[in-house]
Amino acid sequence: RGRASRRRASAEDETFEMPDVDFIGTILQDVRKGQKGFATRMSVHEDARADASEGFPVIGDIVKIQFGVETGEGEVLQDAAATEAVTFEVGASDVMGNPLFKAFDEAVRKLNVGNSAVVSASGGDYDPNLLFSVPANHEEIARLRAEWSDKGGLVEGLTVTLVNGQPAVVRAMDAEKVVLDANHPFAGADVFFKVTLLGVNVDEA
Repeated sequence: RGRASRRRASAEDETFEMPDVDFIGTILQDVRKGQKGFATRMSVHEDARADASEGFPVIGDIVKIQFGVETGEGEVLQDAAATEAVTFEVGASDVMGNPLFKAFDEAVRKLNVGNSAVVSASGGDYDPNLLFSVPANHEEIARLRAEWSDKGGLVEGLTVTLVNGQPAVVRAMDAEKVVLDANHPFAGADVFFKVTLLGVNVDEA
């Protein structure tokens, strides 16, 4: 699947150019459960209308943002208007290690108050060969059941780490088999976060 040279966050928005920031991060991991995450390409598409002369947030500034989430087909997963604003310190992502937070942090550094950027999260192309069934009595399933016995058990929707070190999602299971999907949850269907800068160093007291 080729990456489009330009995209729109919605029908009403201005056009966002090719990403200004592009990196690979790991999401959906759970260190406490030993659950490995999925390598995800995060891209930040800055607003072409941003004006440096008006000033951008810098490291140490406290910014307030609001964000909505939608699929590439325009399905709204989270309405920004119905979501509480989020406040964070610019530059804090350098030590946090969360790739989505890092992308938001990078996005606000070239935004004026009131403007928006688009952060895309891509899992690459969907590979049907990575969706497979394993007999319920297979040694790998026995290993996973033992690993998760004291952490809620092996259930549908769970992300597990296979013996080869790769993550997979349990899609279905019955007495005969367990269906595992080693595709990224976003494979074939990128997710887009529209991030709007609401304020910088605003005292709400």
